[in-house]
Amino acid sequence: MFPTLYSIEGAGFHTWGLMVMLAFLAACLVTGARAGRIGVDSDKLVPLYLIATVCGLAGARLLHFAMAETELFFSNPLVYFDMGQGGFAFYGGVIGGIASGAAYAVARDLKPWKMADIAAATIMLGLGVGRMGCFFAGCCHGGVCPLPATGTLLSLKGGSVVTVDGFPFIALEFVRGVGVGSIFDTPTYPTQLWEIATGFGLFFLLSWMWKKHRRFDGQIMATMLVLYAGARATIETFRGDSIRGFHELAGMQLSTSQVVALGMVVAAGIVTALRLHRGLGEEIPFVPEEDEDFDEDFDEDFDEE
Repeated sequence: MFPTLYSIEGAGFHTWGLMVMLAFLAACLVTGARAGRIGVDSDKLVPLYLIATVCGLAGARLLHFAMAETELFFSNPLVYFDMGQGGFAFYGGVIGGIASGAAYAVARDLKPWKMADIAAATIMLGLGVGRMGCFFAGCCHGGVCPLPATGTLLSLKGGSVVTVDGFPFIALEFVRGVGVGSIFDTPTYPTQLWEIATGFGLFFLLSWMWKKHRRFDGQIMATMLVLYAGARATIETFRGDSIRGFHELAGMQLSTSQVVALGMVVAAGIVTALRLHRGLGEEIPFVPEEDEDFDEDFDEDFDEE
């Protein structure tokens, strides 16, 4: 839709990169604002932000090549560092970020299960912001929508948001030669917009659960894994971009993300079983702090809704 903000002598500053940076920044800000509520000094989280960001991006890149472009990767491993080829898999970022964050939290005694529950909502916030980059870049787009466009809601350099007379009611059209898509000049399912809505919707839902309905440490993370897995697996059925990787499983052809989604559900079950086996324990206490204006404002706004 609008992949490049500006370019100088062939070098461009891309909207996707900006949105990814904003996604990590938003997640870090909310994590820091909420850490004090569980008795964690937010100043100790600065290294965690850096480690989780680097490992998240590395994991996203690795999972893409490991599952979607395996032959290319093993024939030329250095392609991993070539930003002109391949892509990033969101699930790889989640796995890399959670694993590295958990290791740091354990090493620094930062209450890893409590931190995981905070991270669950902020990961979804990062998803919502980051998928805006996919919308502007034209990647992660849907398959061809069988209905013709009936109107235009928004027109940008690389395409338009159009209306169609029936499901999905809103579709996206991309212009050839602008962005990184593979389907042009015809309505496609708005999978990027669905993911944006999923990310923000789950952020607010999980934040509400974190404040009002937590029964044991790890509950919010397990809930996020299940809910996002279901949403992502459903959205994947409407995806139409060419590089995603497909795998045969129990007679079904599943995309890389759908396979990982199954693993996330299993992981959520294991987390819940382990936590319940140890007993629910005390509900996470809130530690009121004078500088938590951000989270207090969020709570008030959400309660009003």
